[in-house]
Amino acid sequence: MPDQVLTALKVLLLALMYLFFARVMWAVWSEVRTPVAPRGGAGGQGAGGTAAPRAKGRSGRRKGAMAFVVIEPREERGHRFTLSNVLTIGRDAECDIAMPSDTFMSGRHARIEVQPSGARIVDLNSTNGVFVNGKRVQGERGLRDGDRIQVGNTVLETRG
Repeated sequence: MPDQVLTALKVLLLALMYLFFARVMWAVWSEVRTPVAPRGGAGGQGAGGTAAPRAKGRSGRRKGAMAFVVIEPREERGHRFTLSNVLTIGRDAECDIAMPSDTFMSGRHARIEVQPSGARIVDLNSTNGVFVNGKRVQGERGLRDGDRIQVGNTVLETRG
């Protein structure tokens, strides 16, 4: 009887190790893959039961204003945020683009602001950094139409 119990425990431990390894590989794959742009109509509908990103009255479309569309995570794909003066991005509820479910995002991760030279993104000393088109932002950087901004696991695309 004790040999059978030990054998069962060995099999259970082995199964748990394989599950752990599979979860680690999934996390690595999610981090390194390139986000894919949405096809067809964006719709902006989140999956049932997920909290949508929150914008404080800035989700409308203005002619000539730069907008930011969520590409990743898939559940938030299509949500649009329009830049009027300043947008803050982070997990905190006070942020203009609040993504509380993104655990790789700082409370106040980044700020996008309008300057005479155009829109610029500023890294607010975030832990995981800000990336534009796959390159880490040191301090601040200008934005153009079509740029991909990654903050935490969230990817936004600029639309002019």
